Amino acid sequence: MRSKKKNRDEAAPPNLIQIMTVSLFIILLAFFILLNAIAVVDERKKRQALGSLMQSFGMLSGGTSVIMGEGENVGLSHFSIDFGNIDFTNLFVGNEDMAHEIRVTSDKKGSVVSIPARLLFEKHGTRLKPSSAVLLNNLCKIINKNDCPVEIIGHTANVGMNEEIGFSDRELSTIRALEMFKYFVRHGKIMPNRITSYGWGKYRPIVSNKTIETRELNRRMEIVFVHKSPPERPMGIFTFRDFFFKVFD
Repeated sequence: MRSKKKNRDEAAPPNLIQIMTVSLFIILLAFFILLNAIAVVDERKKRQALGSLMQSFGMLSGGTSVIMGEGENVGLSHFSIDFGNIDFTNLFVGNEDMAHEIRVTSDKKGSVVSIPARLLFEKHGTRLKPSSAVLLNNLCKIINKNDCPVEIIGHTANVGMNEEIGFSDRELSTIRALEMFKYFVRHGKIMPNRITSYGWGKYRPIVSNKTIETRELNRRMEIVFVHKSPPERPMGIFTFRDFFFKVFD
């Protein structure tokens, strides 16, 4: 009896190899967690530094510019150097003074040329300015050099119904997109079946509408070179003053 009790009381010798293995695993795990945290911080700092540099110089080579983010922030969340093999080098020929206002970006759909509406149209108007012809002709040349589908999308700020012309924001943005569509077909000799035009009105802002400056940024026309996904399909058609408009969800 005493011998059995003595054996039970004797503690088993510790397994030093197992203890060392577990300790080493914990140390390695902590080390990799630390490396990952450092990498995230460095990436954030790199993006912030690049954003600051881009804001200082306005434009990068190839027409790339500072990317507009959510709310009032200007960041690099959608920045990409992949423009689907589309060359925008000659976009600003003859319009060098517009280079700091026009943005070329890349999103999940394709390459996007964003142009302030005031460079193309009179305030609250639907007719193209004569001064926009050089820029539009450059766009036509770029479109004709590529075979991808093109979308023309109009955007406005949240200013509501315009009493002077009697159009809602959605109608104004759609008619402007249609005017650009007609220019591309008539003057650029682009096949109509390559182009889709529509307007989002105030429903797709890139920044807030709290100030005059940010509202001007939201009043824009976008030309999308679709090379990653098909264009949005219309949900229906409505007629307004003898114009036919496609309705998107």
